[in-house]
Amino acid sequence: MKSGHSRLFTAVACAFALGACGADDSDGGAWAPDQWCPGDPSGGCDPLLGAPLLAGTGVRSVIPACYELWTDLDGDATIGGDEPFADCGCDQLCPEDAGYPGPDAGEGDGAHQAAWLGGFQNGRAANGVRDGSLGLRGEGDGLWARAIVLTQGNTTVALVAIDALGIMIDQTQQIRDAVAEAGHDVDLVVVQSSHVHEAPDTMGIYGPGITETGFDADYAAQIASAVAEAVGDALAAQVEVELSVGSVDAGDYWENGIANLIRDTRDPVIVDPRVGAAHLVGPDGATVATLVHWANHPETVADENTLLTSDFAHALRETVESGVQWGADPARPGLGGTALFFNGAVGGMMTSLGAEVLDPTGAVWSEHSFEKADVVGQLVGEMALDAVAAAEPAVLPDLWFRRATLTLPVENVAFQAMFILGVLSHRQVYDYDPEQQIDEDNEPTVRTEVDLIGIGPLTLVTIPGELLPELAIGGYDGSFTPPGSDIVDPNNPNPPDLSAAPAGPYLLERVGGDHVWVLGLGNDEVGYIIPPYNFEVSDAAYLTEAEGDHYEETNSLGPQTAPLIEAMVDQLVAWPAQ
Repeated sequence: MKSGHSRLFTAVACAFALGACGADDSDGGAWAPDQWCPGDPSGGCDPLLGAPLLAGTGVRSVIPACYELWTDLDGDATIGGDEPFADCGCDQLCPEDAGYPGPDAGEGDGAHQAAWLGGFQNGRAANGVRDGSLGLRGEGDGLWARAIVLTQGNTTVALVAIDALGIMIDQTQQIRDAVAEAGHDVDLVVVQSSHVHEAPDTMGIYGPGITETGFDADYAAQIASAVAEAVGDALAAQVEVELSVGSVDAGDYWENGIANLIRDTRDPVIVDPRVGAAHLVGPDGATVATLVHWANHPETVADENTLLTSDFAHALRETVESGVQWGADPARPGLGGTALFFNGAVGGMMTSLGAEVLDPTGAVWSEHSFEKADVVGQLVGEMALDAVAAAEPAVLPDLWFRRATLTLPVENVAFQAMFILGVLSHRQVYDYDPEQQIDEDNEPTVRTEVDLIGIGPLTLVTIPGELLPELAIGGYDGSFTPPGSDIVDPNNPNPPDLSAAPAGPYLLERVGGDHVWVLGLGNDEVGYIIPPYNFEVSDAAYLTEAEGDHYEETNSLGPQTAPLIEAMVDQLVAWPAQ
């Protein structure tokens, strides 16, 4: 079974008519970031040397406010034309139900108010929320927007982690506008999606059918409002904090290394094993927040589930906040405060599907299930606790950022068709004539963003999609291949030519610093970001995958994406802030 955005584009080729949105050209002149702090003369963020670092957090649910339940008669997790839904409206209560308050929006209208789940196949409608309490804090599972707002002097940055498949740049701007309209004085809002495959389709490509969007504008507005509230709560809760940052190598915990948690489905097999943690404590020594960084697809529950859940991120956060107990072992306490999970370079493809996960009791979890997701989350949560225990305190940490926009060509003909059909109409495209046939001389582009954020010894790099980890860490010499695995499957009929792979230094080394985190799906989701040497499409262009582990190309913008994003990161790193 392929994970991610599979089985979507085989029937879309018929759509190469015309259509799209507007075009826009940026001004020329000497290059500088679109925004930077401190020091940007237009940003109002003058440097104040020696100012304390302040932090606060806020949490809001992003369970959709309106969706109706249905009956899965054939058990395939996909609603068909003969499967009934309960036409009870947004509150899911019909006249015969206890506590029925009267008719509400959508009730009795004959239309299924569906929340289409993103990931895997089309037609997977949400059918409730997983309870999922681990018995730790008892809040259960769900979907969350978790914000931490950091301030030093006149520079304020909000980092928002959302349990979502992918928030595109247009919706990120909607969120930023909502934060500003709420009166919150924040210089930069970073929105990072966990890429969970059990949340509503915020991208649009997982609706009832491949030519129908799954994007819900009302849900997008709900997310924007929730984030604005979380940011407001975080600002109100700010206190002076001390910061420490640490990391552990997950490969050190088991004989088979990181393969205990992750299966790489594409050659070359290269997996980033690091689990990073940033711990912020207030003047009383109590935890304000713990930021956890790890790279893996949150899809452990797989494609037969229709309950809303944050997958392994739920147990990871619960473990960091409230502790965990394995079998008869004594409980390990948590840190309290608010835990935020930030995903990393998940492309290539990093997944727990198919992995046999050994837990400390000796149990092995192989089949996709909520229990397996909880085990994965607890294991990583405990490693995050280890990373905090080994973390080094930062002395007078500086807060800064640089933000830049860039343009990427939409070379993927299936994506072009999705824009034409309206499946992706909530995202603006540029730089082509909608009255003319789309071809290599009249090709649409999208605008996206890359940010660098510094918090003392920690540097965050936002990447607008699913970066293959070898672009960040290299590993073509086998140094990041789990024990017992081949870097290239000897039975691969179309293996990558590793002699053509790029030489270092790779992205994280070029960024430099003590701790560098890639925030995958940061502010945007443009699909997979693939090294050009290993970018192959089939004879049917992007509509089917090329032989030998080239699924990711069918869900990428094209081979120019990776070099353009890497070049922008390099430009931001090299730019001398004034």
